[in-house]
Amino acid sequence: MIVDAARWWSLDLDAAQSVARSIATGSGAELVEVRAHEYAGRRAPIALFAVGGEQFAFVPGGEVMVGFDGDRFAPTAQQETSFADSAEEYGIEGDIRQFTDSMTSPARTVVLSPLLVAVEAVEAGAVPVPPDHPDIVRRVDRTRRRPGPQGRSAPRQIEWSGAGRAILRPDWTVEAAWLLDSPSYDGEIDRLAALRQRLLTPDEWEHACGAGATTLFRWGDDNPPSDPWSAKTGPHRVSNLFGLHIGQDPYQEERTAERGVVCGGDGGSAVCGGAGDFLAWLTIATAFRDVHYAAQVAADDEFGTMRVRPAIPLT
Repeated sequence: MIVDAARWWSLDLDAAQSVARSIATGSGAELVEVRAHEYAGRRAPIALFAVGGEQFAFVPGGEVMVGFDGDRFAPTAQQETSFADSAEEYGIEGDIRQFTDSMTSPARTVVLSPLLVAVEAVEAGAVPVPPDHPDIVRRVDRTRRRPGPQGRSAPRQIEWSGAGRAILRPDWTVEAAWLLDSPSYDGEIDRLAALRQRLLTPDEWEHACGAGATTLFRWGDDNPPSDPWSAKTGPHRVSNLFGLHIGQDPYQEERTAERGVVCGGDGGSAVCGGAGDFLAWLTIATAFRDVHYAAQVAADDEFGTMRVRPAIPLT
């Protein structure tokens, strides 16, 4: 009963519930909720599942469009000005359309299988530990004591870079926890395979992020002011049309099933280097590709952290 993307986006909630229940039955995942969701002027159902303490969303497949056509890009005056300033400072040749085209994957039609995709990308090297593990309890207590509204609910997920991660209930009790070992790309492939999971292919990642949007960003062609790391609110910080938190921070790029393809960021290089607003936002464009940065990442398997987004095949 699994449907393709075009059909999924057209379903009412009752029909979406029926599809989601069949997915839960066939995959062994726990159905958490199905609800109507709106993102960037588009409405569709989202279906969320729980697997091993992690939250996954249904990402339908079928024949879909991914990539970006730079020739159809209509930049705003603000984007043109920002790019011109950056081009002058860094010696970039060509206009904004040519540069954007060179930094994004080409527009193409692909046929993809349906998946359950992790709502949040996570740091690799996770080793499950009991919820009452002393290291986890200590870190949660320390985080809870940080200044904030009295009686505030806990975030769903909390990470301590290179150290650990926990799934929390609203009352700050720990539902599931992991300590983080030194990750490697091949080691993460093996770890996920043991869980009957895998990394997204670049095509799958773009589809999961853009959800059929043909614009530069999943919300449109324009970008907010400032840069995506400094902007703590905006269209990049909320759930996309599939209910995923994805492409939010250029410092948190994600590895894919192709060792030489990185999606969702550039390691923060553009932001950190002060490359300008447009170039900073471009790094979280749905089809963004920085082949030089990706080659460096692929050639170096000795790093402190690595972000991955697990996926569960449904066929």
